[in-house]
Parts: sequence; C-alpha cells; structure tokens
Amino acid sequence: MGEFGARADSAVLPVPSNTAAVSSVPSNTYSRSKRFFVEFRARNAASYGHMYVMYGEVNERREVIRSEIAGFFPAGDSRTCANCSVYNWTIGHVVPVTSEIGTSDGDLEEQYVLARYRVWVDAAQYKSLVAYIKQRKSNPGPWHAFLNNCVTFGRDVAVFLNLNVPPMMRIALSVVMYPKSVVESIRDANGGEKDQGPLKDAPGALPAEIVAKLQVTAPKTAANPSRNTRVTTASSTEQLAVPKKRLNRPEINASAIH
Repeated sequence: MGEFGARADSAVLPVPSNTAAVSSVPSNTYSRSKRFFVEFRARNAASYGHMYVMYGEVNERREVIRSEIAGFFPAGDSRTCANCSVYNWTIGHVVPVTSEIGTSDGDLEEQYVLARYRVWVDAAQYKSLVAYIKQRKSNPGPWHAFLNNCVTFGRDVAVFLNLNVPPMMRIALSVVMYPKSVVESIRDANGGEKDQGPLKDAPGALPAEIVAKLQVTAPKTAANPSRNTRVTTASSTEQLAVPKKRLNRPEINASAIH
C-alpha cells in the first residue's frame, strides 16, 4: 500500500457522535457495487494553493450524474463583498477566524488542478460520508493557517474513509505541507494511480449550488451576448464562467495537525 503503511484508524481524530466511521476500505477501481467516488484535489490559488474533496455518483459509463464539493476556508465572502475572506485569511495566520465548508471559485476548473486522487465507495460508505460532511458543515470550527485548515480537513476525510495516511500527517507536531504534496502523499500511501484523468459529466448533470450561481449571473450574460461564456456540468473537465472571487484568495499550505 505504498511507502506509508500505517492505517488511518491509528490516528486520534474526532468523528461526530451520530456518524459511524467507514469500516471498509475504498477501492482504487470502479465497479458496479462501488459507483460512488470521492476525489481529493489540490489546485492553484494566488498563494499556497487549496485542497478540497469532490464526491458524487457516476452512471455505468462512469459519467458524473451528481456531485458536491467540500473544502475548508476562511469565511467572509458575500455577494456584496467578494474578497472579504482575504481579511480573515490574513488574520488567521495569527489567531483562529470564522470559517466555512463548501465550494470556492476555481474548484471546478480543470486548468487549476495540480493533483487528484480518486477512490470508489459503495452506497453505504457514501451515505456515511455525506452525513459526516454535513455534520462538519454544521460546526466547521475556526480556521487557522497552521492548525486547522484545508489540508487538515482533507486529512480528516481520508481518515474517515479508512484510507492510509502518511505518519507525518498524524503526528502531534506542526508539519507544513503544500496541498499538492498532501494529495500525492495520500495517493501513494494507498497505491493510487498517478496522473488520473478527470471524470466526464453526464449530460444535464449540474450541482444545485452552481445552478444558483448561473441564475445570478444570467442577466449579465443576456445583456452582453458577445461574452464568451461556457457553462458546464459537475466535474472539473470543463470551465465554469463564474467570478473568481475565491480563486484570488490564497489558501494556506497548512499543517498536518488537527
């Protein structure tokens, strides 16, 4: 299982009391019984980069029919203040700040993806994962550049799925790692294929949160028909024409402690 042989269950990490951790191990290969995927991703940002997970379901042609994205980052952005999270990001290098878990702009754009590791789970595992992320969203906790950030959240998801994680991501010391290095380390620890390509989208598959963004930007598009706008579906194989309000907000490279 790669150079990192320690199983994630040896890590002491919190799991919501009403959510049972996944007991079996995800697979590196698709099967009819494991048609749900979880993809750990790292992408470019204005500074250190960002780590997040995309999770969803595919059809028999391995086309994405539904998906969601969960990443952990400083809160602050809104419709009236597109880059206000930069303030929290800056202060978060000193003291913990408010946070949110969800999608940030740039997550669906393949051109920014630096690394990915995709695993396949069955319906029961996927249901448990959805409940776990929902629980984390309801109480995300504070964001801190070196203690609790995008990398620690991605690590927690890997642990919840019972994946191997590198020992340096489980020790009780601050070990700073770039998101790309973390995704590649988890991939190598579990014998994942290098240079995985993105999944394709099934026709008409579009996450609800993206539909909402398109509805907000639709009037501007109609008013300027010459604009080269490209609308896409759930996976990162395409580019989504939405403002890059968080793509330009850097995400810390992060420590590997909780």
